[in-house]
Amino acid sequence: MDYQKIEHIAAGQFKTGKGQTNIFQAYLSTCLGVALYDTSTKIGGLIHILLPEPPGISSADFPEKYASTGIPLLIKELVNLGAKPENLKASIAGGALVGPVSQQDMNLDIGGRSTEIAVSLLATLGIKTIKSETGGFFTCTLELNMATGDTRINPAWEDTGILKDDFTAPSMNNIIDIIDHLKPIPQTALKIFRMFQSGRHDITKITDELAKDQVLSGQTLKLCNSALFAGMVKIETLKDAVMLLGENMLIKSIITAAVDTYFNQTETSGYSICKGGLFFHAVGVASTAEKIAEKSKSPSIKLAYISGLLHDIGKVILDQYIADGSPLFFRNLSQKNEDFLSSEKKLLGITHSEAGAFLAKKWNFPDGLSDVIQFHHTPEKAKKNEDLTYIIYLADLLIEKFNTGFELEKMQTKSLENALDHLGLKMTDLPELVDAIPINVFNNDVV
Repeated sequence: MDYQKIEHIAAGQFKTGKGQTNIFQAYLSTCLGVALYDTSTKIGGLIHILLPEPPGISSADFPEKYASTGIPLLIKELVNLGAKPENLKASIAGGALVGPVSQQDMNLDIGGRSTEIAVSLLATLGIKTIKSETGGFFTCTLELNMATGDTRINPAWEDTGILKDDFTAPSMNNIIDIIDHLKPIPQTALKIFRMFQSGRHDITKITDELAKDQVLSGQTLKLCNSALFAGMVKIETLKDAVMLLGENMLIKSIITAAVDTYFNQTETSGYSICKGGLFFHAVGVASTAEKIAEKSKSPSIKLAYISGLLHDIGKVILDQYIADGSPLFFRNLSQKNEDFLSSEKKLLGITHSEAGAFLAKKWNFPDGLSDVIQFHHTPEKAKKNEDLTYIIYLADLLIEKFNTGFELEKMQTKSLENALDHLGLKMTDLPELVDAIPINVFNNDVV
């Protein structure tokens, strides 16, 4: 069988093509995927829709993010390539609920409204839908074979086989041994983080400290030139970075570069669904947490980004055990519908949150940050820095629902209303929060 390249379609984007042999693929949860194909011309495309419609005037810059504006754009592009509208056939997937929270959530139903708009638009244009699997609470993939027009809708998490006969849950000695052999976050980055967190620093001291670590300096400059931070502006020195990005952005890039190295110790067979999955998820949560902190006017805004980066550090410790025990883990998550932490606890005897908190204390993180790491799935249990813990919980939930496909995650939603209420937000603010996520977060090529 000939190998077919799979192209990932990020949230808020679409791709089109003519006579290609590759496969377009989108990971979908609350987002909606729509594939269109004309078999007579072998022209097709797939759009990964984030929201039903723009929540405000400022949203007009990225019309492809929304069902109401993105689908017409996709069709226009296909027609420009030579497709005949009357020959287009559609497949639709995704549009799941954010979670079984309350009747209020059912009424909000972001994914359902995206589906309704898509179905209505396609019907109005006379485009027949030949395959549709939408709604519920599941995460799936939608694939479009650009050579044939065939589409597939599959569960994103599948039972991958039989549990290894020699699988053994890790003991605390195993956990300690893994931590001792991990490549840690560089001390330079941790020192800069502590300087930033204390508020007693100046940018000269920070750049002087960074310059002592040539590897981290190089990684930071590389990240400063990525789409995530600057992209269009060439930054060659730390002085350039300070001048062009500013103090806060430089500090964020330093910690992000350090976390990238730490997370990349894992393979794609454990928690990561794609190469770099843990890191991309962390960046998404960090960027979203910052926006939530701004929206809620939280005093924790200064630490929101860095806390988002670090919330899942425990997954690196447990990654190989999740890889070895993945059949049972997937089974518990999907068939038995267990929550994520319960599945980890049953399989491993420890959760990634607990492992992360253990690591945070070993690395002398501030108590408030250790609390965020330990309770980001259960924010109501946090004893310190409650605001920040709720922010990271909410950011993690939104990224899991609207930017799937990077790492294995399943957030429980019973704390959602409490989180919003604690932060002075409402369920109706969710579309605006999702819309505020920087578009670069949805790409897995930000570095």
